[in-house]
Amino acid sequence: MIVRLLLFTTLLSTFARGATAPYIWWEGEAAGETNFPNRDTFAAATFPETRNLLSDGDWLTASGKQGKQALFARYDLNIPNPGTYDLWVRKFWSHGPFLWRFGDATWRECREDAPLADDTPLRKFVNVNWVYLGEIHLNGGATRFEVRLLASEGKEFSAGLDCFVLSSAAFVPNGPLKPGERSGKADEGFFPFEPPADPFTADALLDLRALNEKEAGQSGFIRRDGARFLMPDGKPVRFWAVNVDWHTARQDRASVDYLARKLAKLGVNMVRFHSSLLSKDNPSTIHPTKLEELQYFVAAMKKRGIYTELSFYFPIWLNQETVALGGYEGQKNRSPFAVLFFEPWMQALHRAWAKQILKANDPFNGSTLAKEPALALVEIVNEDSFFFWTFDKTKIPPRYWQDLENLWSNWLIKRYGSVEKAYEAWGGGRERDDRNDHAAILEAWHMTGKAVEKAGDARRRRISDQVRFLAGTQRSFYEDAKRSLNEDCGYRGMVVASNWTVTDPRLLSALERYTYTTGDVIDRHGYFSGPHEGEGAGWSVRVGHTFESRAAVRAPQDLPLRVEQVSGFPQIISELGFTQPNAYRADGVFLSAAYGALQGVDGMFFFAVGNNYVRDAAMYKFAVTSPAISGAFPAAALTYRRGDVREAEPAVRQVLKLDDLFALKGSAASSSTALDELRQRDVPAGVSVEGQVSKIDPLANYVGPVVETMGDDPAKSSQQDLSRYIDREKKSVRSLTGELHWDYGDGVARMNTPRSQGAAGFLAKAGRVELDDVVIESSNAFATVTVVSLDGEPLKRSNKLLIQVMTQEQPFGFRTEQDRITNLGSAPFGVRKIATKLTLKWRGVTGLKVSALDENGYATAKKVEVKHQEASGFELILDPTSIYHVVSRQ
Repeated sequence: MIVRLLLFTTLLSTFARGATAPYIWWEGEAAGETNFPNRDTFAAATFPETRNLLSDGDWLTASGKQGKQALFARYDLNIPNPGTYDLWVRKFWSHGPFLWRFGDATWRECREDAPLADDTPLRKFVNVNWVYLGEIHLNGGATRFEVRLLASEGKEFSAGLDCFVLSSAAFVPNGPLKPGERSGKADEGFFPFEPPADPFTADALLDLRALNEKEAGQSGFIRRDGARFLMPDGKPVRFWAVNVDWHTARQDRASVDYLARKLAKLGVNMVRFHSSLLSKDNPSTIHPTKLEELQYFVAAMKKRGIYTELSFYFPIWLNQETVALGGYEGQKNRSPFAVLFFEPWMQALHRAWAKQILKANDPFNGSTLAKEPALALVEIVNEDSFFFWTFDKTKIPPRYWQDLENLWSNWLIKRYGSVEKAYEAWGGGRERDDRNDHAAILEAWHMTGKAVEKAGDARRRRISDQVRFLAGTQRSFYEDAKRSLNEDCGYRGMVVASNWTVTDPRLLSALERYTYTTGDVIDRHGYFSGPHEGEGAGWSVRVGHTFESRAAVRAPQDLPLRVEQVSGFPQIISELGFTQPNAYRADGVFLSAAYGALQGVDGMFFFAVGNNYVRDAAMYKFAVTSPAISGAFPAAALTYRRGDVREAEPAVRQVLKLDDLFALKGSAASSSTALDELRQRDVPAGVSVEGQVSKIDPLANYVGPVVETMGDDPAKSSQQDLSRYIDREKKSVRSLTGELHWDYGDGVARMNTPRSQGAAGFLAKAGRVELDDVVIESSNAFATVTVVSLDGEPLKRSNKLLIQVMTQEQPFGFRTEQDRITNLGSAPFGVRKIATKLTLKWRGVTGLKVSALDENGYATAKKVEVKHQEASGFELILDPTSIYHVVSRQ
């Protein structure tokens, strides 16, 4: 076998940019000695269309029943220099655990659950992934490397070994490419977006790390003051954030450090760690290794000025383990929906988990996570509620449903004196499972508007009481859980109750949020996409799926950005997604920053990072590390965090009476029905409304915040004269501040503030977009163009500004036929070539320095055409293959 010694650019700032370090790369199939079979089910020849995604187009594979002799492969290597190296393998997913060693050293294990650093699909259920094996010290000269599969005799197994690399510098996995290589592949009309490893050197022209503190929490805990987050020094702060999970945190520590530095560079100042930490063998305990990985993750983010929110409980994560917890034997659904709100044993478990996480010794901060200011938020429960469709007898075992009915019956006795008297107060109408001393609980459907409309008076009164009971029970749980986090765990940060939706928003959404007010922050989740169908379409993208691309700029009524806020509380969207497949994703980040800031939303958390190197290799359902999302972060993060778009006065203030909500009168929650169906009598034209608001225009959130307050007098509600800002005939909406203008009929949104200006949507059709300091003329059918000041000055006086453009994206080779996916494609992602002219209305300026940047924010040698017109300013023909340009006055 020929072992190739090459040089590659190092990855971390400990080396000067452009310095080189050696690596050794060898192919899995090129073993000098092996007993792997010559033919196999997973041989590269069995997937001819994607075998090119393997290094050298082949790999060493085996599958079937393990015989008496363990399968092995031996490789003869030459190590040119003695030293310490990192060893990586590219292998078949989690299959094929093996032992490995150099020479006669002690065997080390690559476990089945080894963390997968990246992911490249080869065919359905066949993926190849890089895995970090560990650090090894090697003497120079000839040595033998050996692997042995761990399958026991008679066991069914599969394995695949693509290639290995030894590196004396940090290694960033990049599919089949060797360190420093780029594929250069791009479909016609696109250019490849494949950022090399970022050295994070000081010559970057675009690096937002300085927006963050030197260390998160360096002067204490983030706190809230009414509806705002405040830094310890009293300065307001907003969080531009992403979601991560345990698979991200459990990567080798150099990769976690790389992620932290990269996120800070892109403008991120918070991450939501959303993952189970439970031990599989004993779900009542936190796995110690997972906990240590979380602790290191928090510490790594802290060093880059990034705070963490912890989300450690989601009923779905217990789908398998609940059998061990009891009550779910024989149950088809094993996710303990709603049980946490009322079962003492489950609540005790939850408190125990929190204590184990927060009170454990943290070797990275010398104390505990409870006392770590960088842990800014702890979430009690993710996506669960009494008022969602999962509140159903098919989801909750009979024994627990019975327990809840016992609590309900006791509540009725306290309220009415007896269950019998409750029946009398309702006016009769018993349910099938009612008894004299025991009242049945009705499932989620019965608490919807349609069900209530069909119900008689007795049923309505009963449902009213049930809603009051369930809301009180849920709220009491959150109150107790927060008290336990603060008092039992000693946690000093802020607490988030939950974030879920309800069966009937008009009837129940305000009540759901009311139950959250025992915490410190009001949270919600939201996603946007077009139609997407096929097996597993809810969480994956596959060949054979059908979809329809849909632009957010043409669907304002369906965006997850319409937030009904609770007065006096910070508001976050802890899961925000513009999901794949969708050719029109370039507008999502722009709209999120602009309208999140307008409404005063305090945290925007994009879901979810799947790669520590912020570089997706394929099209994933929930994709953040693709060009259209994370590539668009810098301008958006700066605009949002800096408050360039001013927060408006409320467009709607709604005072809600709690008793009215319990009486099923509902709230005026914005409807997502067709915009033209909104009746004028519900939203009067030409006047501001003082008094009870019976209907909230679904476009009101794009005029200004929609805020609800619990109070005694709904007549104290008010509403701006929305007809001054919403024009349904022209299909447009303007913000109260005048800085945002959205033509949703044409599909173009404009932002025009002193420090940030831009447009998103169907720009070619829009033609010339004229803003205060910028003119945008783009031939791209769909794109976002944003110009932001980098020095904090208004654009008209700024000495340094960023021009950021995003068009359409897709993996190389992605193909469809009549909206049916025929090929998922592969890395790298391509970005449609930029065809944009930008005019800066700068006068009295003698010249400009314009730098087209690479994907990591470093200047390139690309030339940008600049023309100076005395009457109009400077015309820039942007480089067609650069999404970032930095302009400096000369």
